[in-house]
Amino acid sequence: MLFYAVYADRNEIANTISDFFFVVDSPRMIFIVFAGVLISRLVIEEYNDKTISLMFTYPISRKKIIISKLLIIICSTFFFIHVSRIIVAAVLYMLNNSLHFIDGGVTIHMIMEYFRNTIIYDLSFSGISLVPLFFGMIKKSVRTTIITSIIIAVFFGISNEELSDVSMSSFIVRSLIFAVIGVAASYFPIRNIVQKDVL
Repeated sequence: MLFYAVYADRNEIANTISDFFFVVDSPRMIFIVFAGVLISRLVIEEYNDKTISLMFTYPISRKKIIISKLLIIICSTFFFIHVSRIIVAAVLYMLNNSLHFIDGGVTIHMIMEYFRNTIIYDLSFSGISLVPLFFGMIKKSVRTTIITSIIIAVFFGISNEELSDVSMSSFIVRSLIFAVIGVAASYFPIRNIVQKDVL
């Protein structure tokens, strides 16, 4: 995608600021899949191998153990999404200063303003990354968990194209919806794990 933006024929295709931020937002897709892998390793595999039952023998409630695992996943996903977007934005900015492949140019102020407005979106994506847990626990399957995370990544990755054109109120509404979906999807697996023994 980056090479396409740099080497595309300017006479046929103009690279706009929206294209710039679409590339900057692309790491979200990668780290939703990354979250699916973490869920598989920290929850699904331990559940299938029954190693999680060892943790349940500690004098700590099951709910706290599972929630702490999910918080690790959410915080890790948010951190890596945000840091990777900063790195991508910095690299693109420096390349654009040399190659001028974005029509109209890009300024530091524009990038900082965009990040300020979309940081809540990064957090909501971290929440939506918990949805694969719901499907993974239904099937008790690592494969199902990762496939679900890939589907979610593709679906929400496509929506990145619109992000630079929507209002701040739309950002907030979308972010709240994504966060609610993520919390709701993780609630039922947590409840089942807390109430049932590991079989």
